[in-house]
Amino acid sequence: MAILHKPSFHFQKATFENPFHRSPEEKNETWIKYIFDPHVTVVTTKTHDHSNNKADGAKEIETIKQFMDKKTLFFAWISLMLVSTVVALERGTTSTYAAVATSHFNELGLLSAVGVVRSVLYAVTRPTIAKLADVLGRVEALVLAIIFYIIGFAMLAGGSNIATYFAAHIFYVSGEVGIQFMEAVFATDTSNLRNRTFFLALPNFAYVWASWVSAPIASGVLKNSTYRWGYGMWCIIMPVVSIPVCIILLRLKFKARAMGLEYGKAVRNFRGTFSQFDMVGLILFTAGLCLLFLAVTLATSPTSWGQAHILVMIIIGPILLFIFPFWEIFGPKYPFMPSYVITNRTMFTTCLLIFCYALAYFLYGTYYLPWLMVCKNLSVKAATNTVNVFVVGSTVSSFFAAAYAKYFKRMKPVIIAGAAIYMLGIGLTYNYRKPTHRLSQFIVSQCVEAVGAGFLQTPMISMIHAVVPHHNVVTATAIYQSIMTVGSIVAEAIAGTLYRQSYPKQLAKHAPFLSPREAHQVVNNLMAPIKLYPWGTPEREAIVTAFNDIYRKLLYPPIIIAGFIFVAAFTLPNVYLGDTDEPTQSDSEVDSSSIDEKIHPHDEEAQYEQHHDMEASTSPENIPQISEGMEEEKKM
Repeated sequence: MAILHKPSFHFQKATFENPFHRSPEEKNETWIKYIFDPHVTVVTTKTHDHSNNKADGAKEIETIKQFMDKKTLFFAWISLMLVSTVVALERGTTSTYAAVATSHFNELGLLSAVGVVRSVLYAVTRPTIAKLADVLGRVEALVLAIIFYIIGFAMLAGGSNIATYFAAHIFYVSGEVGIQFMEAVFATDTSNLRNRTFFLALPNFAYVWASWVSAPIASGVLKNSTYRWGYGMWCIIMPVVSIPVCIILLRLKFKARAMGLEYGKAVRNFRGTFSQFDMVGLILFTAGLCLLFLAVTLATSPTSWGQAHILVMIIIGPILLFIFPFWEIFGPKYPFMPSYVITNRTMFTTCLLIFCYALAYFLYGTYYLPWLMVCKNLSVKAATNTVNVFVVGSTVSSFFAAAYAKYFKRMKPVIIAGAAIYMLGIGLTYNYRKPTHRLSQFIVSQCVEAVGAGFLQTPMISMIHAVVPHHNVVTATAIYQSIMTVGSIVAEAIAGTLYRQSYPKQLAKHAPFLSPREAHQVVNNLMAPIKLYPWGTPEREAIVTAFNDIYRKLLYPPIIIAGFIFVAAFTLPNVYLGDTDEPTQSDSEVDSSSIDEKIHPHDEEAQYEQHHDMEASTSPENIPQISEGMEEEKKM
């Protein structure tokens, strides 16, 4: 008897779950235990049968890993570290070249707009490159990111007008973010959960020393040449250092193809490739973010909100973001952000924490460098080095978190400790920002805060990976990092609004000798108070008092947010980091029970249904169907 199948164009069945849904076992617990010591809920292909929905790139890397021995892995990591070093040095120099380049085009006032473009691209590039890595493959995504990187820097070096300069940022920022994200993907693909934190932190090791070397490199280039060579040299350096890692990965890919184990065949099938991309979801998400944050950052005054182009972006952006989750739940077969991943409690909580962390740091970090130069009388070089203390401190402390994860196989204690240290660091920062305290005391407070940050950022990614199946970790990482970027953009918008509106009022109060034109210069030109009013003069002291008052207000919200992060960290599950790359949540599972049985041991009905399904799937009448399905997969 023929079986009639439903048309293939119907929407997928929704799999939305409440991240705080209480299982029958959890309902017997107290609310205190449920909130602060929750059960670990793992997203697995047993609880969510999406194994057939794996994109080709995700299948391919699982095959390639079978051919990666220790020697190959060692050389791959060495070459990838060279790439990460180049990116670290480049990021430290391009900020200097940006001011020179915009001045060359007589458009220094557009320097802030460059920052807007970069921030938006940072938010939308990671999800896009994640989908490319999952659909086309890791190698293709990395090569595409490098190509974008080279094109962008070629345009920056050879551009003859400001329009080309802005267009170049679309390519080079996309390439830079893509390369950095693929470093994290490679760390995920080549490490088990127990060592995941270490390998995620490893590409950032270059920032420990590159932060101090970048400034002399930029100064030397500008002294002996022009900013064009400063940009152009990365077009030569990046292809050279990226060749080894690309060759290693391509060799493994061709080896898999020769043995008939390659899955990335959708690359040569446009229709099949396109169906896995979830283009509607990508457009809704990226366009929504772009419109919303461009509106927020371009609205520089209260009257700006009434302008037509700002209103259009403010209305359409949130509408697209509102539609996005409904499309992901009901629409595509290969969703960009699977609902069963987003609604996992661990995923939800860590994303909330990293959003709050970014919000807290960038609320005062946005004007950290100007504050050091104006209120602490530091040079550009000294102020930059002081800012880099946080970068170096957070990078080094992340390796200590990795050591704890390796030997104790748990991450919740590290995150709680990081939240406590981070809260202490912000409190010390607030106290030692006063003019009466020495700069060394402020730097120590920044070191304390950096240790807390290092115990939060990378460890929370490892915690996400411990509850999400391997073929979803790229998407989960992209969501996590994008939400962190969203937090920084929101914080920068709030900080900028407070600075522009409150600083002139404080200047009028503490420095009434300034004319409206001079006050405008002090607010909008970093070098104006430094050049016009030398350190120690009454005028400079008045300006310092006004700026300090603004900075004090910028530090109020971070203190409150840091307290919330500390409390919320206790609500995370104490996930287990095992010696595999798939989630397992017990130290000594020697039985053959499934993960679902370990998480919900009293759900007898679910166990019965699972046992019944297993018997049905292995019954004689179904064996030919399984064999036929396997043969069908081999032909694809």
